[in-house]
Amino acid sequence: MSDMNRNRKPKTDRIDSFDQKLFRMAGKEKTVVPDSVQERIDDILVSLPQKRGIFRMTWKKALVLSAVMTCLLSITVTAAVSALQRRMEAMNRKEIEDYFIHLYTSGAGADHYNRPYMESEKERLEQLRNLYETEGRFPEKTLTMIEEPAEYRGKGVAFSQDTSTFFFPEKEMGDEELLQIIDFLCKRDYSLQKMNEEIAAGTIEFPAQEIAQEREKDAAPVEATKQEILQSDAVRDSAQELTIPYTGDLSIKDMFAGQDCIFLTGRNTVHTMEIGGSDSTLFFDDFDTETYISALCQNKNGDVYMMLMEYTQGGEYSVRMGDRTYRNALWILDAQGNLKKKVDLSAYQERLGLVKRMAADDKGYLYMRSIFSSGRSIAEVFDQNGNYVKSIVSDSYSAHAAGGIGIGRDGRVYTQITDAGERRLGIASIDLENGTLDEVMTGIVPDGTIMIDIIAPGAETDFVFWGYDGIFTYNIGDESAVNVLSAYEAPCAWEGCLYCALPDGRIVFGDCSKYLVDEERQRTDRIPEKTCFYYKAALPE
Repeated sequence: MSDMNRNRKPKTDRIDSFDQKLFRMAGKEKTVVPDSVQERIDDILVSLPQKRGIFRMTWKKALVLSAVMTCLLSITVTAAVSALQRRMEAMNRKEIEDYFIHLYTSGAGADHYNRPYMESEKERLEQLRNLYETEGRFPEKTLTMIEEPAEYRGKGVAFSQDTSTFFFPEKEMGDEELLQIIDFLCKRDYSLQKMNEEIAAGTIEFPAQEIAQEREKDAAPVEATKQEILQSDAVRDSAQELTIPYTGDLSIKDMFAGQDCIFLTGRNTVHTMEIGGSDSTLFFDDFDTETYISALCQNKNGDVYMMLMEYTQGGEYSVRMGDRTYRNALWILDAQGNLKKKVDLSAYQERLGLVKRMAADDKGYLYMRSIFSSGRSIAEVFDQNGNYVKSIVSDSYSAHAAGGIGIGRDGRVYTQITDAGERRLGIASIDLENGTLDEVMTGIVPDGTIMIDIIAPGAETDFVFWGYDGIFTYNIGDESAVNVLSAYEAPCAWEGCLYCALPDGRIVFGDCSKYLVDEERQRTDRIPEKTCFYYKAALPE
């Protein structure tokens, strides 16, 4: 599918500078941000200063901006919003704490919707928001809260706090329904600001115990017998959906799909787990120094490529992140976990940054997608021995730092791209010989989709994608992708979970309901016995 706006010049993104002014203001405030967002959203936000596509507000950005905007509102239009201020101050303590705790325990990283706003609803929403803030036009009732999507009966508006999902009726919403949404959002912002201010002032403690209790309550126990787990026919069936508690002992940092297994990475450790298995076994742990495995893939011959961040004491080509210094390295292992070669890539540090996605084609070439890199390339390519080949570049398209790169059903390498004009997300095949993009398909996911991460062959489609709105399938030539699993329908928390795509097209989620927490309230290691794997069949509707 060719792009219609190839020669269109990029528009000036004036809102970026305004966003960044707000973030600088927010940086001076002691705003508490849910740590559940850090693992995936950090990768996205790192590209904010660059050109980027339209995206839905994520919690990390929304919480900071909402706190700032609430503060600005109280300073600049105090007289006009006295009724609004009284309404906010009339909230009881439990209501404020509940809003704050649910922000922290939500399994989603952004607000989701069972359908998009209609254009007429968007216009009226802005009009009513102005009346709400300046003239005190409030709803007669409050937004209905539900626990499960099945509870919504198609009437009025409702909100699921566990998945941060709004449910709208099929018909156009009335003023009362829109006002309920506005009222809910304003109360949520106010509660966030109020709690942050009191925590920063030391008048209250961060509600760590209440948040932990809520997370424990939301983590539904998973029951599975050994007999069910070992049903090999079901495990190997691409249409079979499984729920399998982890019985191993590895605190899992990340997981990657192999040709016939799943690779689990921990601290200086790599395990393998059979597809459908509940336990994992050691694959490799003979590292020279403390190491973080940022990306891993396996080629058709079984060789395993691991992209490493090796922590060092500094030196040439090293990069400092926080209080650590690291350098890039590529290690190549055979299918049995025997080390074949170490490749020092520190000389390519500026070009590579931190490699988060990697794919190997049939010829053994490695395609790497990076964040924190200084260049603007779509991907960096190395051969099967770790020798640099070339950069993939484009004048008309850019790739999100956290976007995916992978192999399609046709065996070609595809990458996530965004067009420079309309900021539409899509994918494009890579022309390695010329170092450019080949077939380009943009606008294949709905406007507002944050990104396309996993790119892999589907069970019955050319591609399966992972995005912040859910799982999509897509066939080359189709006008758009199909959302086959909405984020709010996922079997586990969407935000912060691990995920990969199996060769048979299934998506595997790795979710942990309990973490070790340090003194600064930061999650550290996943507790193995609280980890569970969910196999979802990404089949078209």
